[in-house]
Amino acid sequence: MAIDRADLPSNGELAGLLQTIADYLSLDGESQYRILAYERAAALFSGHPVSIAEMASHGALRELPGIGAALEAKVLEYMATGRVAFLEKLRERYPEGLLTVMHLPGMGPKKTRLVWEAAGVADIRDLERACREGRIREIPGMGERTEAKLLRAIEAWAAKTAGEEGLRRLRSLVEPQAAHMVAALRALPAVVAADHAGSLRRLRPTVRDIDLVVASFDPGLVMDAFSTLPELARIEERGETKLVATTHTGLGVDLRIVGPQSYGNLLQHSTGSADHNVALRGYAQRRGYKISEYHVEHLESGRLITCATEAEVYGSVGLAYIPPELRENQGEIEAAEAGRLPDLVDLPDLRGDLHVHSDWTDGRASLETMAVAARDRGLTYLCFCDHSQSLAMTGGLNPERLLAQIEAIRALDARLEGIRVLAGIEVDILADGRLDLPDDVLARLDFVTASIHSGFGQPQARIMERLANAVRNPYVRSIGHPTGRLLGRREPYEVDVETLARLAVETGTYLEINGSPDRLDLTAPAARRAAALGAALVVCSDAHSPSDFENLRFGIGEARRGWLRSDDVANTRPWESLGRSR
Repeated sequence: MAIDRADLPSNGELAGLLQTIADYLSLDGESQYRILAYERAAALFSGHPVSIAEMASHGALRELPGIGAALEAKVLEYMATGRVAFLEKLRERYPEGLLTVMHLPGMGPKKTRLVWEAAGVADIRDLERACREGRIREIPGMGERTEAKLLRAIEAWAAKTAGEEGLRRLRSLVEPQAAHMVAALRALPAVVAADHAGSLRRLRPTVRDIDLVVASFDPGLVMDAFSTLPELARIEERGETKLVATTHTGLGVDLRIVGPQSYGNLLQHSTGSADHNVALRGYAQRRGYKISEYHVEHLESGRLITCATEAEVYGSVGLAYIPPELRENQGEIEAAEAGRLPDLVDLPDLRGDLHVHSDWTDGRASLETMAVAARDRGLTYLCFCDHSQSLAMTGGLNPERLLAQIEAIRALDARLEGIRVLAGIEVDILADGRLDLPDDVLARLDFVTASIHSGFGQPQARIMERLANAVRNPYVRSIGHPTGRLLGRREPYEVDVETLARLAVETGTYLEINGSPDRLDLTAPAARRAAALGAALVVCSDAHSPSDFENLRFGIGEARRGWLRSDDVANTRPWESLGRSR
């Protein structure tokens, strides 16, 4: 018997259920192993392209990695009854509002239980009142500074939940679903061309939904076939040339279909951004044209110009083709008119990766496994920058272990062909401004990246003192993830990027664009400004496993959004031109 998808809980609903259990277990002080089991299952459910509930109905749920009998039973119980008895018992012990409190920056399970037990804080509004009334500072270990930080965190939470940014997801999580849909569309005989558009195509770090554009002479046939994709939970709306749907992961999908002769018009329009399109229409109007999603109209003659490609759209009004990454109304139209668009850096330009971790600290693969994976991706050099000793939770390297790792890397480099393997460190910039390892140890390394991992709430003047001290150290070659942001989880700390860039130029220090999809730090605007001031950048993966070398693609995307050319990115050059010293 066919299963009605509309009656089944969504993947997001089931993922939220398991994540809620994990959060309650954290409050309860349960073992980390058990908490991680629920968290990993929640992440798996959230990103899975087909219906988890449908898999459970067919007895296939335990085919997924990490899903055992206990988790399967809770999913089936929820599907049958709309509740999970285990979760209900946890809810009886703790107010649900504590889960939001627990996820505020600077809180966590232990502090959340403390404010609940000591100040009667049951939710985020209770916490705000307690801070404003001065009750949090009275709790041992908290103090006035903690109150001030919590109030700032509450304000940021309120702004995020009130606005639309909270609805956005990391591009890295959305791209695979969009790519699969595009591939399915391109495989249809009735489809001449298909692509994703919107902020996803402009390589924004976060996206809200999936926009799809198709060229076809038979829209109905395309929509009929598209509607059967297993990724789609329901069809919300369908017209003659437009279909709106929702995936099992809760993403909105907007499919637009046009004749092949106007494909370029629709793809350009749907890619955006809105600001770019407004500026483009204004430019076209000044030249006597009107641009729409179907054609370009010459106003004086009434002639309609349909464009099969985007290049034809821009060319019809006298502009060079503008890459999607630049379409943010940041001077790209003026640059195209003047013939000054940059020749953007691209992934094949990268020769090496200068920030990679191994299982000597918090990486998940050996030195050799990582080096071979880098070589297989076409890199000619790779620098291991594992964490330094202050980050004990990562197994950070003290001087003795680092020296042992240097020997292991030198031995690997001597026997591994096809790639240069280098010894480095991601040395922590401590809260007092010191580096986490002495200079005589740093001097033994090929490359040193210095990063901030603590003291995020310090005022800008103090943050800048710490960064300046690192930049001026003769052995530091790069500043890692310079603003410390984590998308959706942590705001950047207070950095004067312009001053940092000028210091980098003065000392010959590189600024990193960290390719981790939840970092992409420096941001595109900051990288563009830094390059304009003369600073050189490096695009690095911060890889912790072989699959993380994919981060280089995300880092290059951010570099392209920042108007960077190959010459602006130091690791597009051979290692010999970078050298060990500044």
